[in-house]
Amino acid sequence: MALHEQRFTLGKLKSRIKIIESHLIRDSHSIKSFKVFEHKDATENPLIAAGIDDSNWQTITPPAYWGRWNSNYTFRTKFIVPENYEKLGQIALQFKLGSIHGRLDFCHPEALVFIDGKSFAAADKFHTKVFLPKQFCDGREHQLALHIYTGKWGQFDAPIDIKLFMEDCSIVVIDKRAEDFLAAARVAVESADALPADNFAKSRIINALDDSFNKLNLIEPLGENFYASIQNAHDILKEELKKAGHPLDVNITAIGHSHIDVAWLWPLEQTRRKCGRTFHTALALMDEFDDYIFTQSQPQLYDYVKQDYPQLFTDIKKKVAENKWEIIGGMWVEADCNLSGAESLARQFLIGRTFFEKHFGKGAESPVFWLPDVFGYCANLPQLIKLAGMEYFFTIKLSWNQYNKMPYDSFWWQGLDGTKVLTHFGTTCSEDGRVTYNAMANPAQIYNTFASCSQKENHSELMTCYGHGDGGGGPTREMLENIRELNNFPAMPKVQHGKAIEFFKKLENTSGPTLPTWNGELYLEFHRGTYTTQSRNKRANRKSEFGLHNAEFLCSLAQSLNPNFEYPADQLEKAWKLVCLNQFHDIIPGSSVSEVYVDSLKQYAEVEEIINQTSETALVQLSKNIGGDIIITNPASFVRNDATVSDITLDENQQLQTSDGRAVNTQKTENGTIIDTSVMQPYSAIGLKIVNKKNVVADTGLKVKNNLLENNFIKVEFNSVGDIISFYDKTNKREIIPTGRVANQMLAFEDRPLSWDAWDIDIFYDDKVFYSRPANSIKVVESGPLRAVIEIKRTILSSTYTQKISLAYNSSRLDFDTEIDWQERCMLLKAAFPVEILSSFATYEIQWGNIKKPTHRNTSWDWARFENCAQKWVDLSEPDFGVSLMNDCKYGHDIRDNVIRITLLRSPTMPDPLADKGIHKFTYSLMPHSGAVGNQTINAAYCLNDPIIVSKGFANSDKVQTLESMFKTDRENVIIETIKKAEDDNGFIVRMYESLGSRCAVNLSAGFAIKSCFETDLIEQNKKQLEVKNNLISFNIKPFQILTLRIVC
Repeated sequence: MALHEQRFTLGKLKSRIKIIESHLIRDSHSIKSFKVFEHKDATENPLIAAGIDDSNWQTITPPAYWGRWNSNYTFRTKFIVPENYEKLGQIALQFKLGSIHGRLDFCHPEALVFIDGKSFAAADKFHTKVFLPKQFCDGREHQLALHIYTGKWGQFDAPIDIKLFMEDCSIVVIDKRAEDFLAAARVAVESADALPADNFAKSRIINALDDSFNKLNLIEPLGENFYASIQNAHDILKEELKKAGHPLDVNITAIGHSHIDVAWLWPLEQTRRKCGRTFHTALALMDEFDDYIFTQSQPQLYDYVKQDYPQLFTDIKKKVAENKWEIIGGMWVEADCNLSGAESLARQFLIGRTFFEKHFGKGAESPVFWLPDVFGYCANLPQLIKLAGMEYFFTIKLSWNQYNKMPYDSFWWQGLDGTKVLTHFGTTCSEDGRVTYNAMANPAQIYNTFASCSQKENHSELMTCYGHGDGGGGPTREMLENIRELNNFPAMPKVQHGKAIEFFKKLENTSGPTLPTWNGELYLEFHRGTYTTQSRNKRANRKSEFGLHNAEFLCSLAQSLNPNFEYPADQLEKAWKLVCLNQFHDIIPGSSVSEVYVDSLKQYAEVEEIINQTSETALVQLSKNIGGDIIITNPASFVRNDATVSDITLDENQQLQTSDGRAVNTQKTENGTIIDTSVMQPYSAIGLKIVNKKNVVADTGLKVKNNLLENNFIKVEFNSVGDIISFYDKTNKREIIPTGRVANQMLAFEDRPLSWDAWDIDIFYDDKVFYSRPANSIKVVESGPLRAVIEIKRTILSSTYTQKISLAYNSSRLDFDTEIDWQERCMLLKAAFPVEILSSFATYEIQWGNIKKPTHRNTSWDWARFENCAQKWVDLSEPDFGVSLMNDCKYGHDIRDNVIRITLLRSPTMPDPLADKGIHKFTYSLMPHSGAVGNQTINAAYCLNDPIIVSKGFANSDKVQTLESMFKTDRENVIIETIKKAEDDNGFIVRMYESLGSRCAVNLSAGFAIKSCFETDLIEQNKKQLEVKNNLISFNIKPFQILTLRIVC
């Protein structure tokens, strides 16, 4: 190797390659000018028809400065391919629209190219040439149109007044011999560069290159003699490379792919256009490279293409049938798996997999759960993956961990219930050392795919996922050339095009039994701020999830009462699709630009309207069946006795009564009435009538003063500044607050992460803390007998907030109904509750279960989890006593030692400079309980999030009835999460889960005669029939098992 170092051989060869690159084009003919029209936004269609009058449009003659960033344009012109070009080589249109050197993949113009009115291919920074078929090389004039999105100046920069610079755009002829030799030489040089210095093949590869280039005629001016010498040089290179040895005994499946963020630094409407451009490019490359296979996830994207580019969608279906295009992923979108609720995760699979089967055929989708860029994976995902009919899981994201490297690349991931899924973490690293799903398929990355693998002793099957992504684009011709050349290259892994499913099957067959197991969640030690950022969006998600839960139950109940009731399946599916769409991993986490959240909140408003309409229709049907002036409905899986608040008003001489004449206690409030529902059975409804009789409520033991809230279960005391200084549990005779501490303490922290502002909270956020000022006012605003409320108004930094702290007469749950005008930047807000509890572990609710996490920081794995995600509750308990903190729309928490904190708000400035500024509303609740955490906490959290439904009656109030449970189980730990009509309209779907990690026998009963029952998967395919005996369905359930039943009546 010393000789080559002495003579700078490798550097010489790299310089020679640049000479070839500059002479690929044999000839060119400039496109003189374009007519340009600027669109208002991406929703406007391009102006491509032949008859459009563009005479008054602006004219741009390259080279020229033009346009502005983050805008949309139509360019039009005409071209004729010169007559002699077809004899010289491959003919292409070359576009240099205005990219900025060094900017990221999505910081450049992107164009869909139309020829004679037909969409043809895409052009961008990485796809500058569009190759022309013979029909356009006919000596005739053709109409050329470009539909252009200019992209962004920078990844997070605000729009600035800098124009783009368009270089020469032209018709070019590319010498095929030079192109092929360039690909071979480039791969050889880069392979030699990538190999270690002591690798035997390295010097032999350089020898081969040196011999080859010495046969190349580089006498200036380069012309026919140069081109005539290329084939000989190429032949010598191929022959001499044989002396460099064999490839490594390693197989890499190359997965052509484009990660398309459904929204991020662009809104949804731009994503629709990105799909058109990216998918056109994929099809165009398939025409050039026979072995090329393209893999693409997210049914939502295909649905956009189906609507916007119907011919493109048809062409994709053909390629899927030809095994050239792999549909993959499972979910409707690549959803966040920390924040999306339990049923939402199930619906992602149901809606996504159903779409693929409907449009591409049964079995067309590869059963690979494809989430390369999601910010952590909850512990019950393996069960959901398998219940959805998926077999494998792929991601790369945990390579971004701040502290701890995952010990395995390929392993069996075991979930909360014991289900295992074969999982692979990609090993292809980008230049910054992080694993990437946007690989360039160059020799350096191909080699490090092997070199970075931590389990070389286990297997030799690896995978690389290549193609420009995030903003779309996909693979390039250069990438495909690289893969062709690396198929059997000395000392390098053997690379071949393939599908992800092929890789996983090979991995399972060759190494499955020897692979290790990882048990529990896959926590990302990064992007912890996504549990909190853009809180309005997260609140809308939670409210939509429970609203759809209620609407589906009410409509199911209505149809069980009247078979002629029309179940609004299409409307509910539309609402669920919108909810699932907005759970994309850059929308609900809060990491998109502001216009994304403007669109998102509009869509959530649309969901709310569907919920209200469908629920109202169902409630009218209920009213016809059970009568009454008022109907109260329990949409939960358990017996409950919590009061509910209604906007219905009663005067002093009116009383509510049940069908048997029992008086229902009520309390007048400022805006309506509190109704004491007494005891309500699961999924039941009660009709109430209004009678002219004075409402008299006996003393309930509820007490309230400016510094006190007390009932028969707890006593809570406040100091003069508004903090809680004592929280005494009368039942357990325990003081919750440690001596000298205060609870419900608002804490603001300086929140300036090292990078990724909207995404991250860094471990040093607690360096600085700011406290609330003493209360501006404390007063009693409700004084019972059913509920008492203290209102406290305070200020923290520049933000004012009002808390209505309430206590019901029959509950130990203390609610903090909060409204805050958040005006901070670069601050993080938490509420803290120190409690007199000693435990090494806290419990966090996740989707379909709960997990325990340490409260200490003994190891790097512990301190990395300084912020954790939970769904509706967290808990800190000793064996005989504990305290739970619940919420109605928050997710971020930290529990260290004996302090429970809930993260309420953030205020990052990038990519949305005004994220979360303004008014926010949310409720959190503190509740002590006997024993370890159990169903008291689980039920209370459901009650907080899903209050009893109150509606006006629409039928004869004299005929008042009670409707017993539509469905219920005899085990409190078995939660019925969902009741809905089956997708095929055959019966009802009842989805439940075991909530405490216990095995048990269960009996399920219904409020109507059951004809048959089947256990199904998440896609509602029957798996086995269950016996129905005496209108009971009996079965066994395992710890944290999710069970879906089809019940036919």
